Amino acid sequence: TFQAVSTVLTLALLVLAASSSAAKNSTLGISSRAGFANSYQRYFVYNDEPVTFFEAWHKCRAHGLRLASVHSALDDVKLMVALAQEDITQRGPWWIAGTDLGKTGNFVWITGNKRIDGRAGYTNFAAGQPENLSGTGHCLVAGGAGGTQWNNVDCGSKSRYICELDTCDC
Repeated sequence: TFQAVSTVLTLALLVLAASSSAAKNSTLGISSRAGFANSYQRYFVYNDEPVTFFEAWHKCRAHGLRLASVHSALDDVKLMVALAQEDITQRGPWWIAGTDLGKTGNFVWITGNKRIDGRAGYTNFAAGQPENLSGTGHCLVAGGAGGTQWNNVDCGSKSRYICELDTCDC
């Protein structure tokens, strides 16, 4: 695991270095919403107005995108770089496409109905998450305290949001 963490950190540094010179027209798939001319771009960060989970889903669709899903450590690095390009403080939270509205405690990506758990793939829950003490935390946000870790919150609360191209096999 140390080697895997080391590899991810090295990759993150390389991606950050490349993104600073490639800016928003990057072919690394990590740019924020600079435009849609670059077919390699994946994540688009929307900081203009806080919206509910369902409004975020609708707004992404209106832009020809979908709410972001994160399926690997590499996706997480790409997301982190896109956030840094759009919001230097990286202070979320931002809606992502995870929810357990179908069955409490069983989170899935609404973009592909894939399970979100350690057995079925990548997760990045913050310590002690997911928890649902209030009984209303059914939608996922990333970056509630900086970074990209996930937390489950009330779907009706308002946050900024992250969309992605609808081309990944997620």
